[in-house]
Amino acid sequence: MTENLIPIISLSAIAFILGVVILIISKKFHVQTDPLVDSINKILPGVNCGACGYAGCSNFAEALVKTRDTSKVCPVGGKALSEQIGNLLGIKMADIKPVVVAVLCQGNNEKAKLTAEYRGIADCWAISQAYTGPKKCPNSCIGFGSCIPACKYGALKLEKGLIKVIEERCVGCGACVKKCPRNVLVMQEKKEKRYFVACQSVDKGAMTRQYCSIGCIACTLCVKSCKFDAIKIENNLAVIDQNKCVSCEACIKVCPTKCITLHQDKVPAKTQSL
Repeated sequence: MTENLIPIISLSAIAFILGVVILIISKKFHVQTDPLVDSINKILPGVNCGACGYAGCSNFAEALVKTRDTSKVCPVGGKALSEQIGNLLGIKMADIKPVVVAVLCQGNNEKAKLTAEYRGIADCWAISQAYTGPKKCPNSCIGFGSCIPACKYGALKLEKGLIKVIEERCVGCGACVKKCPRNVLVMQEKKEKRYFVACQSVDKGAMTRQYCSIGCIACTLCVKSCKFDAIKIENNLAVIDQNKCVSCEACIKVCPTKCITLHQDKVPAKTQSL
């Protein structure tokens, strides 16, 4: 019995001593945080998405208190959170433009030409390193949904090998954008009507047609139809200037491949601006 008690007592003594040492060290090197940082951190979403430009919500809260920079915003929290932060800091924060993620591709498994059936790791990054992917277009959505787990709001889903956005769930955090190896996902400002070219193919039209039936072939018909100089061809791809676009729908009517898409967003009655 005595032989069993000795190691037990010894380990208990060591554990007690270590506990005391840790307590002393923690008190000695404890850094007192600003109560204001804690107050701001409590009202932040806590998703640590990085949309604010910082590694996490705590870092963002510290930066706000330190800099009092009115331009620093949390896209996830929106205008209401921005006002709360401004009240705590005693300053007027900049208004926030509501944004939503958009998919610059419409090439699902029915519209995009496929290379071969893929069997392997179901990860877009892994596939992009191995070869172009199951679709011929080297700029298409690979279609294995590596971006989906990044969204903590359930705003993304996979349909027929193409990412779809459930816009009413998207908070504009941008976490999914970082996960796409093809840069197919982009953040766009929410508008009542939003036109954009849902394609990223920079190959010539004849080659793009070999990839996909709904890709941009740089035919220039949209450019010619726009009376507001809102569209131009860059690197074999039509690009719409959102600041010039007046939603006249002329471009969408003449596009032969229907790669120009219209999205109608639910936006606040009073448009927010930066």
